[in-house]
Amino acid sequence: MRFAGGETFGRYVIEALLGEGGMGEVYRASDTRLRRKVALKVLRQGKAMGEATWQISVARMQREARAAAALSHPCAVAIYDVGEHEGMPFIAMELVLGRPLRALIGGDEPPIAERLRILHDVARALGAAHREGLVHRDVKPENVMLRDDGAVKILDFGIARRVEPGEDAETTLGTGGPAGTPAYMAPEQVRGEAIDARTDQFSWGTVAYELLAGKLPFRADRGSMGLVASILSDKPAPLEGMPEGVEAIVMRALEKRPDKRFPSMDDLARELYETVIEPLEGPASRRKVPTIAPRPRPGRSLPPPSTGARPSPALRRRWLPLGAVALALAGAAGAAFFVSRHRGRSHEMQAASLPSAPSAVVPTAITELSPPSSSNPDALLAYREGLQAIRDASWNTAAAAFDRARKADPTMASAHLRYALVVRDHDVPRSRESFRRALHLRASASERDQAFIDALEPYVMRDPADVSEAMRRFEAASARWPGDAELLFWQATITPGEDTERLLHFAERCVARDPQYADCWQTKARALRTLGRFEEAGVALDRCLAISPGAADCVQDRVGIEEQANRCGGVEEQARRWIAKDSSAGEAYWYLARALYAQGRPAPAVRAAVEQSARKFREVGYHFEAANVEMLFAEATGDFALAQQIAHKVAASGDERTRPERPAYIALHRALIDIETGRPAEAARGARAFLTQRQTSAPGAVEDCNFNTIRLYAFARGAPGSSRAEYEKQREAWVEACEAAARRGPWTWHAAYAATAATPEEAQEALATMPSDRAESLSNGQERALGGLYFLVGDMKSARGHLEAGNAHCGGAANPIEHLQNLHRLGAAREAAGEKEAACAAYGVVLDRWGGSKESVTARDTARRAKALGCSSRRGS
Repeated sequence: MRFAGGETFGRYVIEALLGEGGMGEVYRASDTRLRRKVALKVLRQGKAMGEATWQISVARMQREARAAAALSHPCAVAIYDVGEHEGMPFIAMELVLGRPLRALIGGDEPPIAERLRILHDVARALGAAHREGLVHRDVKPENVMLRDDGAVKILDFGIARRVEPGEDAETTLGTGGPAGTPAYMAPEQVRGEAIDARTDQFSWGTVAYELLAGKLPFRADRGSMGLVASILSDKPAPLEGMPEGVEAIVMRALEKRPDKRFPSMDDLARELYETVIEPLEGPASRRKVPTIAPRPRPGRSLPPPSTGARPSPALRRRWLPLGAVALALAGAAGAAFFVSRHRGRSHEMQAASLPSAPSAVVPTAITELSPPSSSNPDALLAYREGLQAIRDASWNTAAAAFDRARKADPTMASAHLRYALVVRDHDVPRSRESFRRALHLRASASERDQAFIDALEPYVMRDPADVSEAMRRFEAASARWPGDAELLFWQATITPGEDTERLLHFAERCVARDPQYADCWQTKARALRTLGRFEEAGVALDRCLAISPGAADCVQDRVGIEEQANRCGGVEEQARRWIAKDSSAGEAYWYLARALYAQGRPAPAVRAAVEQSARKFREVGYHFEAANVEMLFAEATGDFALAQQIAHKVAASGDERTRPERPAYIALHRALIDIETGRPAEAARGARAFLTQRQTSAPGAVEDCNFNTIRLYAFARGAPGSSRAEYEKQREAWVEACEAAARRGPWTWHAAYAATAATPEEAQEALATMPSDRAESLSNGQERALGGLYFLVGDMKSARGHLEAGNAHCGGAANPIEHLQNLHRLGAAREAAGEKEAACAAYGVVLDRWGGSKESVTARDTARRAKALGCSSRRGS
């Protein structure tokens, strides 16, 4: 029986039937684990089917699907999962939304140039399959899909055969005639003779002729026998009105004898590009060019050369028994949804296939890179899934996939490498351990991935990261593989945040190399956002989401834009949109909590979002993030005892050590809580103890440019045994570390002088050293620090503008102590200007959040000022 909409099949929820055949169905379904739409193909055993035939069908289905899933090509559709549920084998694959090539035949659109581009993409995809010994055998317009975004997809390798050296030819024989669609079969195929990759080439020629001329090249109006006779004997009519070179290429593909066709689909694709497409599109074209077939790897057969020699017995194919057609069960009823992913060409091979012009660059997507060597199909399947997730800007999905790949095959260096990269933001020790494993196994990686590992080593393994050396190595790698999009992405990633123009440069180069690389659009958006070009950043993120609708990372950046633009309602809206896309994202709930807090929503509503955030973080093992949101919420609501308890617990557990800056972050918050609760001596002792312990555990460690560290130095100067001279020496070393990390000038001054001043004298010193090239556009934190300096020296008029700017944001809950201290100062500055109502509003917010705390120094002073001013309510805005 068919499944109905809403029924579950393992982890998949059925949505609708797409097609069916004699042995099963294909459904549109939702993958509940990876939260994406898939085409789910389910194989069923009919009552009349013998057990032996059933087992053969199942084995072939799984073997062929897994083999195809280890391949990769942008014009092929991804296989996501292969398995069995309740006795029914299944394949989950990419759901392609678009229209079949058949829809274009006989129409006026698109123009010839676009049709040739489609045919070129089809040829390249078939060439990739042929290099792995995989012959499609059913190339036809119904099996070419034009995705809504313009991408071309080759579908349904269901009856394809893998040609392995030494395979017994008799296993391919059976009854029922040759597999395939008669109108698109090559002469050797209809005669039941041996076939090879050149058989697909003939089918491609038939499709090309039909797409360009609007009709088949052979007579199909005289029945099946008449069609066969035409294929075997007739010469197609000339193709009229075509660009120069087109007819010759198509007619050569349609030669009756295989040895008169092109030696390979790669040769055909290259000829089509160099003689037709490139002249049509001009020298500025960025079209991908075909590859030269690589040398055969051990254990892998390639298409035979065009010598006219008879293929070896291992290459002979006639027809399959009915059971072997299981993968093609949908036929005309939805076959466009079954496909397999082809192995992409290696980057080294791409370089060899460039046109004669030395300046030509072959764009290479991350999913086109040479796959790692592994005999484990599950590891390869998970690895390919991870690469696609990276390209789709879904790093949580990528982390899970690469983790499965490295566990399925612990010797896969590339899986360890990319797992190390995608978890680095959350867990540096685990990232470094996985990277060490990749270093140990690097000899088994491709030459390109070896260079990638070498370039990343100074960035991932050194403490602090040696960005300059890493960048030098990346530039050398990019010079060798100029079309490699992933190398450009990582050059953008390691570019210091202050070098925004360079960051934008690499991001734009990356999207030029691979316009479908959602991560590069996201990176471009971040650069534009830093430059204050919010509308352009929004356009880049829209592009990211158009490429990958499930790219929660790009929705997250949408939230960031709304927050940076101080649109708190927009933050709430985008956070809810993020949650709808990925309900497991703890950070999405945290942004929602921040937006609700900023808009003055009731504490229970904010608390509910915080609790959801912490729960989601813990479910994926992010215990530090969970504790952090709970600590910040306790600070934001004036429960300082709980906040200090959480901070102490995190420090004792060591969870904060998953990233190098986190121990200092927790130590800083413990000091901030001590200051706010009237215990400055305890804050100084705690800061000094932390710094001493860190120096003891890592003697001689290089100073880093960590904002939390310089703040702790400032707090520690009040501890017994400390001196002003010691602090100034520490500050000097810290500034030098920032200069070494290319963070110099205004940012360093704000961190080392403005944010650390605690007395009028220190504020005066900071103002005296203010850089003349101070940036006009400051962050909220920088505005708060600058306003605090003027407040300390009594210049309320100057202080007010900066304090107002420091308050105008939606992320107060992310730094609640300094945010509410800033509001207290803003109220005082407004009061000094004689603006009672505005001052009371600022005081009201502080008292609304902290008024119930008896420990808060700021709340007590705010209550005193509000009472003296005659404010009528604690609440404000």
